[in-house]
Amino acid sequence: MGASLCAPRKKKTQIGASWVGNESENPFDAALNKKDRTLLRETWQRLEEPKDIIGLIFLDIVNDVEPDLKKVFGVDRAPRAAMLKMPKFGGHILRFYELMEQLTSMLGTSENVTGAWQLVRKTGRSHVKQGFLEQNQNQLEKNYFEIVINVFIERLIPFLTGEQELPPAEGKEQKKVRFAQNYTSSQITDVWKKFLGTVISQMTDSFELERAKQKSAQTTKALAPHQHVEISERKKKKVAEKQSEIENTASSNEPKEQEQMFEDPF
Repeated sequence: MGASLCAPRKKKTQIGASWVGNESENPFDAALNKKDRTLLRETWQRLEEPKDIIGLIFLDIVNDVEPDLKKVFGVDRAPRAAMLKMPKFGGHILRFYELMEQLTSMLGTSENVTGAWQLVRKTGRSHVKQGFLEQNQNQLEKNYFEIVINVFIERLIPFLTGEQELPPAEGKEQKKVRFAQNYTSSQITDVWKKFLGTVISQMTDSFELERAKQKSAQTTKALAPHQHVEISERKKKKVAEKQSEIENTASSNEPKEQEQMFEDPF
């Protein structure tokens, strides 16, 4: 009992609006050991043109998997050959590439596992601003995070294992990357599935929490607008009472006028 009382308290970390326990509760830390995280970074660096690969996968998603997303990305009227040049679609591809670049670097290079967790949850929350997802995302029926990431599990991993490669650009030499150790296809597949599965769950969870939070705030404001007026009036009344109290205190502390003394005539 004495030892437990004297033991140092576990440090808590704030993730979004909730407090969590020490780093062992981090899902990336739980799912991926140090070797796994190194594998993530090294296999990601193996890719010749990761942004181009991501672009091709998103083309498959909006054209073959979820055509409803064409309008979301502003490519509903563009032919497939021109989609990558559309600013909204191209911007999303760039941001997804940057997310993968940052996450693999945080996990596999700088060992900033908590930062990676925070980044994924921040990304999930930011998607609430997207009207289509705010209205149609449903983690039990149609989870768009799951749909998109599952396509990446299926189509990105073959590039990571080396089973598939982009055709080299004309006049450009193939990039050669040396690893500290060789990885088997099954190792790469297993680690990337765990990593991307964690990304799905954390983005979905943070999105749902943020959406519920915003809906609750909107409902409160819509159903009880008088409350805002009442709160404002109560604040004004408190300020007035405080001011009056200060004035009364100051008045009571003022020295009384000294009584005038007269000489006794007798």
